[in-house]
Amino acid sequence: MSHKDIQKAVVVGTGMMGPGIAYALAKAGCTVTLYGRTPESLEKGFRSCRKAVDTLVEAACITKETGTSVMEKITCSTDLESAISDTNLVIESIVEDIKIKQGLFSRIESGCPVDAILTSNTSGLPATELAGALEHPERFAVTHFWNPPHLMPLVEVVKGESTSIETIETLADLLLRAGKKPVKVLKDTPGQLGNRLFHALIREAYWMVQEGVASAEDVDSAIKNGLGRRFPVYGALEHQDLVGLDMVYAIQEYMCKALCSETEPAKLLRDLVASGNLGAKTGKGVYDWTQKSQKDVIENRDSFLIHLLQMETKSSEPSP
Repeated sequence: MSHKDIQKAVVVGTGMMGPGIAYALAKAGCTVTLYGRTPESLEKGFRSCRKAVDTLVEAACITKETGTSVMEKITCSTDLESAISDTNLVIESIVEDIKIKQGLFSRIESGCPVDAILTSNTSGLPATELAGALEHPERFAVTHFWNPPHLMPLVEVVKGESTSIETIETLADLLLRAGKKPVKVLKDTPGQLGNRLFHALIREAYWMVQEGVASAEDVDSAIKNGLGRRFPVYGALEHQDLVGLDMVYAIQEYMCKALCSETEPAKLLRDLVASGNLGAKTGKGVYDWTQKSQKDVIENRDSFLIHLLQMETKSSEPSP
């Protein structure tokens, strides 16, 4: 199967990620069914999809005509068996519980065509284990869309032990058609690719605050105003090659010994969780969220991501 053969897709899940994934697949030209268990959840999911499209049209990241075309390709259903009966692709985006996901995929496999590709949007559960109950695990992979999926270009395509290379290539090609930046994770490993890199950084960040090296505000400022400024166009390994690997080696000879190497969550994090300080949802975490607006932080994030998309859209337009 090639990406050209994927014309029909089903997205299972109407929460934070499902509507954005449905948008991406519809943008790639697929007719998409968004599945939810109740009419109420579907209505909410469809509204989220509409809001994402409207945001992108307003920002001139897509044309009004594209937005209309995308929304016309998305329908909703509470009948999973009917939705998957003639689909080419199913992407699951439900609760991060491996048993629930495995049960769902067993149900999907029994009701979809034998050549349909099945994927999970999990951010960290192993692809091999998720496919463990399937009769045809070669057609299963993880497609981890980064949040928010209508604004973030990265999608990690993760190969399980039995996943065929054809499945990986087909998914990567389809995602390119959707305007995404897929990366192929060829070895099933905890944290996949992006989250594995991110949690290495998080571990060091917690350790620095815990040990009094710097405040949480200054750690985040160093990330946002230092390395984070370069990363949209300048990868970490690119940077190392450009500065010279002899210099990198010399720095790593002493730096690696000083880095946090704990194999358990940081004491700072354990203490916060134990005391019920779980972050923005409880009012306090590393930051005091009674003095800090969650809404403003998210709006600022999305505004920046939209700005990046606008620049990318302009740079891809043909010269007059």
